[in-house]
Amino acid sequence: MRLVSLLLAITLALPAAARPPAAPAPSFANAPCMVDLSQYAAAEGRDAVCGYLTVPELHANPAGPSIQLAVMIIKSTSASPARDPIVMLQGGPGGSTIDTYSQVLFTTGAGLRAQHDVILFDQRGTLYSKPVLECSEDRVLLDQTLERRLTRAESNRLSVEAAAACHDRLQKAGVNLAAFNSLENAADVEDLRVALGYDQINLYGVSYGTLLAQHVMRDFPQALRSVVIDAVVPTSVNFVPDVARSGNRAFGELFAACAADPACNASYPNLEQTLTQQIARLNQAPARVPLTDPDSGKTYQMVFDGESLQDALFQMIYATELLPLLPAAIDRVTHDDFTIFSNILPLFFFDHTVSTGMYYSVICAEDADYRVDTIPIDDLRPIFADDARPDAEALQQACQRWGVADLGALVDAPVPSDIPTLVFSGRFDPITPPAYAAVVASALPNSYSFTFPNTGHGALTSAACASSIAEEFWRSPNRAPDSSCIDTLGPPAFMSRATIIPSGAAATLLGWLNGRNLLWLGVLAVALVVLLSLFLIWPLVWLIRLIAGRRAGPRPAGARLATAAAVLAGLLGLVFVVGLAVAIFAGGLDGLISLTIGFPRSALLVLVLAPIVALLALVMLVCAGLAWLRGYWSVAERGYYTLLALAAAVFSLALGATGLLTALVV
Repeated sequence: MRLVSLLLAITLALPAAARPPAAPAPSFANAPCMVDLSQYAAAEGRDAVCGYLTVPELHANPAGPSIQLAVMIIKSTSASPARDPIVMLQGGPGGSTIDTYSQVLFTTGAGLRAQHDVILFDQRGTLYSKPVLECSEDRVLLDQTLERRLTRAESNRLSVEAAAACHDRLQKAGVNLAAFNSLENAADVEDLRVALGYDQINLYGVSYGTLLAQHVMRDFPQALRSVVIDAVVPTSVNFVPDVARSGNRAFGELFAACAADPACNASYPNLEQTLTQQIARLNQAPARVPLTDPDSGKTYQMVFDGESLQDALFQMIYATELLPLLPAAIDRVTHDDFTIFSNILPLFFFDHTVSTGMYYSVICAEDADYRVDTIPIDDLRPIFADDARPDAEALQQACQRWGVADLGALVDAPVPSDIPTLVFSGRFDPITPPAYAAVVASALPNSYSFTFPNTGHGALTSAACASSIAEEFWRSPNRAPDSSCIDTLGPPAFMSRATIIPSGAAATLLGWLNGRNLLWLGVLAVALVVLLSLFLIWPLVWLIRLIAGRRAGPRPAGARLATAAAVLAGLLGLVFVVGLAVAIFAGGLDGLISLTIGFPRSALLVLVLAPIVALLALVMLVCAGLAWLRGYWSVAERGYYTLLALAAAVFSLALGATGLLTALVV
C-alpha cells in the first residue's frame, strides 16, 4: 500500500470522537427532497422533511474544508411519536440509504415508523451527499466488456485500472479520499444527532452499516438508546479473506435445504452436482444473455460463462425474495433457458446508486491488511477455491492504487458495550454468516440474537417476523422481545414442478408488467377491447332491430359458426386475461417474482385457453372471408366482423410475442 505523508497518517489515526473543544456545532439546512415522494402518495412537509447536514471533512480539523450529507426525516405515522428517532445506516460501503429506504418506508416497511420518526442520511461520499465518490469508470468498463469474454485475470486487471482512473479523477477534483472512512462516518452520526436536537437515537445498521454502528457504539455510547444490527460485520474480523468461505457456506446451506425438501429434491435432485456441471459446460461454451439497461434502453448480449453463472447466483442468494427460485434457476440453465438472469442481472449491473469510490476508501483503509497466501482454500468447493486468492489479490492491488493510509488496530478492536442491542442473521447470508453475529454479540451483554431460517443478507425489511421483533424491541429495548414467530418459520418455500410451470413466457410477461415493451402490452389491451365490443354492439343492433320491427331472417351455418367463434373468442380471451392476473397477483410479491421462472401451477387451466383463442381467431378469419364471398349480413356487419376477426388475430399475435401460446411446452 502506497505511503502517504506522516502528518496525514497521524491525523487519520486520531479517533474521530476526539473533537477539539472549539469545534463549531454541526448545522442542518432544509432543502427539497432528493427523491420524488409523489410516487409513494407522500408529500414534503406532511410526510418527510429533507435537507443537508454540513460537517467537517476531517473532524479533527473542524476549521478545514466541509462536506454536505443528504438527510431525509420520514415522519412517524403516529400522532404522538417517541422522542428518539430511528437512524438507518445502509451497507456497502457506498450504498445510498435514502434511495433504498425511502422506498421501503413508504411501501412495505411502513410499520417501521409506527412509533418513531425515521432518519435516513446518505453517508459521506454516497449518492445524494456532496461530494459523491462515484466511479463512472466502472460504467465505461461495463459498457466495453459486457459483450466480451474475459478471463478472471483480465477482468481483475481491468477493474484495478478502472479504480486507478477513478482515484486520479477524484483526487484531481480536490477530493480527500482519506477522509471517507468509518471513523469520520461515525462522527457524522453524532453530528446528525446534535444538529437535529435529539438527546438519544435508536440506530439500525445493515451489512457495512453494522460495522459503522459498532464504531458509533464505541465513540458515542451516550447518544444511543438502542441498536439493531442486521447481517453483522464484526470490527475484529476481516471479511475480505472470508468472502469465498462465506459464499461456500451459503451455497452448502442452499444445497442442503433443497435436498431436505421432498418437492425440491424430487424436482432438482443432485442440485450441487448439476450446478458444478453447468458451470463447467458454460466455461467450455458460453451462452449469450440479453441484458437491457433500464436507463439507456440499450440491450447488451452478455457473454454468460460458468463464472458468470456462479457470480449471478452469488448475488441472487443475498436476496431473501429470490431464495425460493434458485434451485429452479439452476435447473433452467440445463435447458439453456437464461430468462431469469436476463431479468434479474440488470438490477445488479446497471445499479448506478452505489458509490464505488466510497467503497474503496473504506475498505482500503480498514480491511486491506491481509496476506493473500494465507487465505485458507483447501476445504472449499473448487468453484469458490479457484478464485478466492486471485480476487483478494486484485482488491489489494486496487487499494495500492487508491493510496489511502491503513487506519491500523484502532478500527479492528472488538466493541464491548452494554447498550441494548438486537442482532439479526440469515441462514443463507453469503457474505456475513451467523458466526459473525455471534462474535459481536459475545461482547454485548445486553444483546438479543436471532437467526432466521429463511433469509439471506438482511432480515428486517424482508421478513415480517424480523420486523415485528424489531418493532417490539424499539418499544422496550431493555426487555427481550417476543421471538416466537421464528418457531413458525421454515426454510424457503422452494419453487418446484409441483408449484410452478417453467416458461420463459412468464419472464417476458413480467417485463411487460415492469414497463418494458409497452407497445405489445398496449396492442394486447386494445385488441381485447375491440373483441369484447361485440358484447355491446351486437345486443344494441338486435335491440334497434326489435324496436324497428325488423327481424333477422334465417342465418346460414357459416354465419352461425362465425358468430359462435367470435363470442367464444371474446369470452375465453377475457377469462384468460382475468384468470392469469388472478393466478399471478394472488401470490402477491412472491407471485410476481415467480414469473422470472414460470407461471404458478394454479394458472395451468388458464394457459390452456391461449392456443384455443388463437384457433378461434383462425376460424374467425376464415369466416370473415366466407362472409365477403357468400354475402353473409350487410356490408357494415361484414366490415365489423372483419374488424373482430383481425382483433382476435392481433390478440393471438400478442400472446405469441410473449410465448404464451406455447407456455405449456416445457
